[in-house]
Amino acid sequence: MKRRSALTPTRERILDEVERLIACKGVYGFKLLDVAGPLGVQVPAIYKHYKSRDDVLVEVSRHFIRLLAEQFQPPPGLAPRAALRAALDRFVEFKMFHPAYVRLALVDFATPGGGMEYVKLAAGGSFLDNFEDGPLAAMHARLRALLRAGVRSGDFRRMDASDFYRQIKSALLIRLVFPDDTLLLRRPKPAEVRAAQRWLWDIAVRLLAP
Repeated sequence: MKRRSALTPTRERILDEVERLIACKGVYGFKLLDVAGPLGVQVPAIYKHYKSRDDVLVEVSRHFIRLLAEQFQPPPGLAPRAALRAALDRFVEFKMFHPAYVRLALVDFATPGGGMEYVKLAAGGSFLDNFEDGPLAAMHARLRALLRAGVRSGDFRRMDASDFYRQIKSALLIRLVFPDDTLLLRRPKPAEVRAAQRWLWDIAVRLLAP
């Protein structure tokens, strides 16, 4: 992640540093003292903006949900196949350029009851709730529309959108952390992003082949 300058409001700089630490150390691998040091402030300065470490993580989760909610919006005027590929390319960029959200998503999936409390607070509910309601409902609706358009054009077979999303998202997350997570520890090179985009598109094509 690109670090903000010292002129950026401290609240945003705190979030940037927390995201950097999550990418490097994991969701539970840092303390507020780790956040304060690189910013040149004391921990009490963080409490002026956030009530607690949990409060910071809820705000990071809100950023995550907000960016996730913008996915699957390809440029207008594209044919269904090209539209889906453009959307998936952007999805890859979203994950690779926000490595903290990869770790957050993996912990979220592993948490009983439909996700981490931080993310559920940010999303207004569980995974299941967000298929039809909440801030992610429009994203899921756009994906359903993309797949239906592909079926009508003869490019795709019929496939439940939630099954497609489940397989695409899980495949990408695992690629970014297994067998190693080096791509989360630095800014990826353009060639690495393109390679991941081609790889995910190949999976999508196989899943949707008529």
